[in-house]
Parts: sequence; structure tokens; C-alpha cells
Amino acid sequence: MDIQLLPASKIDQLKWNSCVHYATHPSFSGYTWYLNAYSKDWVGLVEGDYETVMPLFFQRDWLGRTIYQQPGHIAPTGPFSIHVMSRPRILSFLKAMPARVKNVLLPWEGQIGLSGIRDQVEERYLLHLYGGYTELEKEFTWKADAPAREWNMIQLKPEDLVDFWNKNTSWYQEKGKDFHRYLRIMYQAMHRGLGFMTGIGREADQLEAAAFFISSGGVLYRLFSAAIAGSAGQVANRAMIDLLIQTHAGRPLILDLNRDPQAASFGATRLQYTRISN
Repeated sequence: MDIQLLPASKIDQLKWNSCVHYATHPSFSGYTWYLNAYSKDWVGLVEGDYETVMPLFFQRDWLGRTIYQQPGHIAPTGPFSIHVMSRPRILSFLKAMPARVKNVLLPWEGQIGLSGIRDQVEERYLLHLYGGYTELEKEFTWKADAPAREWNMIQLKPEDLVDFWNKNTSWYQEKGKDFHRYLRIMYQAMHRGLGFMTGIGREADQLEAAAFFISSGGVLYRLFSAAIAGSAGQVANRAMIDLLIQTHAGRPLILDLNRDPQAASFGATRLQYTRISN
């Protein structure tokens, strides 16, 4: 199997994006517009004439060596293939990876079983929106004791959302980088008609929870979100998800809530991915 490691500048973007589009599991996270908006520091593994592709982000460690590390809070970035991702093809791609792979999230579950590759399970939550809201609501375990409240939808600009996220995620250590990354990605996604923002508050001018979603391949993926601190923020985040489900229920969509701790209370299904390093 012929697999090359190509710098982003040498990649045929038309062929690459066509492979992602027609892949058995397409995702916005494989398209070059997303990869370039997130970081210019990426390379691509390419099988044959772009039959299978996989991006890898890289950076320098303290010794100046190149290490390959996928950010932990974005969707899996492949491999994307027009072929069925059989175990032999998966192993061929893993063997073709460069040395010093520190952190890569793969879109499948299970042990790798390859010498030199360490794997661990990572969980995400998906909710199928095919049924009507009344049917979906039956699985909302949080609603039994939740008081009824009125919420206002709040109009936002990308800068408003990122500023709100910046102020309400004090625990996150790479805000300086991602502040600009998120702005670039949001504008790129909205330009393509793929992204939208949502924000709510009990007062019309008081934002309490907000998020940005990207729609791609039948999936509504929550790129990032934020809420005010404490139990009030948890209530607001839950209400925001509830309103989003009401809006999109009955459509052939899957809502990807990432690792939201409240996802299970909506009846979301836990899905396992594999994170590897060597």
C-alpha cells in the first residue's frame, strides 16, 4: 500500500477534499478549510491517488524535535477513505505515521494491537434526532425535577461568543491560541453555510450559555461552548441543548455533544473512540 507523508503546501486540495466528501464517514474536520483555519502546522498522510487521507498536526517540543499531536478537544481527523476501513488498511496507516506521535484521536473503537502503539479509550455522546421532540423528551431524565423557566434567545456575533467563552473557561490553558482559531473557524463555517451560533439567557441582555455548531455529513457537531459558573450555568447549558433539540427534532441528524457531562441526561448514546500515541 503506497502511503506518502506530504506537507500541506504539496497537497492537492481538490483531490483531498473529494476524498473526505466521499469517505464512508465524512466530517468537516477533514476538509482543508478547517485544517488551515485551525493551524497551518499540519501534514497529510495520503494513500495512492487520494484514496485515503489523514491529517496530522505537528509542533516542536522543548528539544526542537517535531512531534505530532492532535488537539484533544476537536473531532477525530481521520483517516478518511473511499474504501471500507478494514483492519489491514488501518494498520498500514498507523505503520506509516512518523515517529513521535504523541496524541492522535481515531474515529473507531477497539484495541489497536500494534507493537509500539499505546491506545486508550475516549468517550463522546451522540443523540439521534430522527424522532419527534415528544418522543425524544421521554428520555430526558433531568426534566423530572426541573422547574419551568422562560429563556430568551440572544443574538450574537462570533466575537461576542468567543469573548464569552474566554471569560467563562478559566480552567482552559490554551485560550490565547484557540481564541483566534475559533474566530477563523466560525467565519469559515458560516461563509460556507455550515455553522451557526446559539445563546440564551433569562434576561434579553444577559448571556448565560452559548455555543457554536457545525453541520456536516448529517451531524450537528458542537465545536465549543461556554456557560456562566455554578449551577446556574449548568441549568442554562441544559436549557440551550433542550432548545436546540426542539428546533432540529424530526430531522435526519445526529447531535454530537462531545464530552458534555449533561449529555447522558438527554438520552444520548455513549460512543467510544481510540486515542493513540507511540
